[in-house]
Amino acid sequence: MVTGVHPGERFLFPSAGRDLIAYRYVPAPEAGGGGSRGPLPAVVLNHGSGLEQDSKPGVARVLTDAGYLVFVPFRRGYGGSPGPSRLDEVPAPAGAPGHDEQVCARLLAENDDVLAALRFVRALPGVDPDRVGVMGSSYGGINSLLAAARDDRLRACVSFAAAAMSWGPVPGLRPFLLKHADTIRCPVLLLQAENDFDITPSEALAARRREADGVCERHLFPPFGASPMEAHQIWVHAPQLWAPAVLPFLARYV
Repeated sequence: MVTGVHPGERFLFPSAGRDLIAYRYVPAPEAGGGGSRGPLPAVVLNHGSGLEQDSKPGVARVLTDAGYLVFVPFRRGYGGSPGPSRLDEVPAPAGAPGHDEQVCARLLAENDDVLAALRFVRALPGVDPDRVGVMGSSYGGINSLLAAARDDRLRACVSFAAAAMSWGPVPGLRPFLLKHADTIRCPVLLLQAENDFDITPSEALAARRREADGVCERHLFPPFGASPMEAHQIWVHAPQLWAPAVLPFLARYV
């Protein structure tokens, strides 16, 4: 058990004919007034392609301590959820014909699971269905942005390091993400460490959102860790650094 957050409660939620695994974390009664102020705001937390599930309670704790219910869905093919894996659906190697199209198609399929998780969360007892946001890192950061583009009920999107490992190697991903960024209606917060693999994606996405007169904040942290991978995973390694940026943003909009 992580201090300040109840143990994650395992759920199954339906998506595309499958029952996918998810974990719900709820605030302790004293955290952020949780349990005493009526229905709770919720955040759907989207894992990266590496899942990092063992670290997720630490991320959830930051949010539950602030009074948010946190729902962590395991998309198809991850963490015991049934369905084809990402590699099964992206068999072409990087640079080969069809690879970029396969990546984008797989992302949209995974994002269907995120949208299903959002529908499930809004129907949970004790959740305010009109106060739900998304947050994720890397592939989860991409999925959070896609969800914000496809679900106009979302109140906020927090995206860490989206496409930092794929912006260069998967050029077809760039217009795909920018096109979806055009349809986002909720406020967006983009975060990266300066020594992440590539900081161009958050710069390009922020510019695109601002061109559309959307509310978009971009936060670059000083170099973190001893490698680009450690910097890329700042959300699991250093909640104490990002919480002062993320929590006020969520408080304004969710």
